[in-house]
Amino acid sequence: MPALLEIQDLTICFETDEGPVTAVNRLSLTLEQGQILGLVGESGCGKSVTAMSILRLLPKPASRIASGTIRFHGHELLTLPLPALQSIRGNRIAMIFQEPMTALSPLHRVGSQLVETLQIHRNMPRKQAWPIAAHWLKRVGLPDAQERMYAYPHQLSGGQRQRVMIAMALMLDPALLIADEPTTALDVTVQAQIFDLMREMHKPNTGMLFITHDMGAIWQMCTHVAVMYATEIVETGTVQDVFAHPQHPYTQALLAAIPSNASPGAPLQAIPGQVPPLRALPKGCHFSDRCPHVFARCRQVHPNLFATSSGYSRCFLAEETT
Repeated sequence: MPALLEIQDLTICFETDEGPVTAVNRLSLTLEQGQILGLVGESGCGKSVTAMSILRLLPKPASRIASGTIRFHGHELLTLPLPALQSIRGNRIAMIFQEPMTALSPLHRVGSQLVETLQIHRNMPRKQAWPIAAHWLKRVGLPDAQERMYAYPHQLSGGQRQRVMIAMALMLDPALLIADEPTTALDVTVQAQIFDLMREMHKPNTGMLFITHDMGAIWQMCTHVAVMYATEIVETGTVQDVFAHPQHPYTQALLAAIPSNASPGAPLQAIPGQVPPLRALPKGCHFSDRCPHVFARCRQVHPNLFATSSGYSRCFLAEETT
């Protein structure tokens, strides 16, 4: 049986006034049924671009898929005819967007947008769809759900709009849920409720791609993790193995920066330096300018992904231990 989602050798470029820029470089990921795969990394590393490419939502002609394949249940999405792709969007593959204000129509009431989703993908009459939509607003913790059905997006707070997006994605029971920073605008209490709901909705025959910059959220939500840095994957594995035995220095630095991992009273460990600009990536390892273990080879040769106990690491130190 093919994987639920399989991305191989994906490279995405953007045309700019200064010339083309590579935002995602030769990325490969596999998501099996039953898994929750966390894609984690700092802002600008290419996480959201990767997510948008799955449903071909990147802007044209600014973006270009330079190479690679994206298969859903064994079917290639990048060459799928648009009508067939549209039947998959929001139905078999649902996405919770990072910015709900840009994903919701400002001209239509929240209830109408939820109902329309059920009408299009479930061929459901409006009278039947309305109470279902209201029920899902209540499930995601939106107070006064019946009243909020009549509100326009601008009349809701950022956190309330995000909960509308989550309800819209979950109520169709998709085979694959792509969650791009789904709880960024929510306080910690509501965040925990949403995590519980997303785990409750997760089934053995479904999968989730969970995108975040928060390693703590990865631990709470995911079964597997892929760590991304400066356009590429630097480590993959099960959450348990990666958290217990991180192989890449960047993963180690992310874990050390989690507040709960710090000693009582000790300052948080920040990662020194900054993510390099995409136009000026280091010749060798992209993390070499910030790595505490860097040596001469790291600055000259770009490392491949080397096998680890449960996945891969893009570090020469991992090569020496295999």
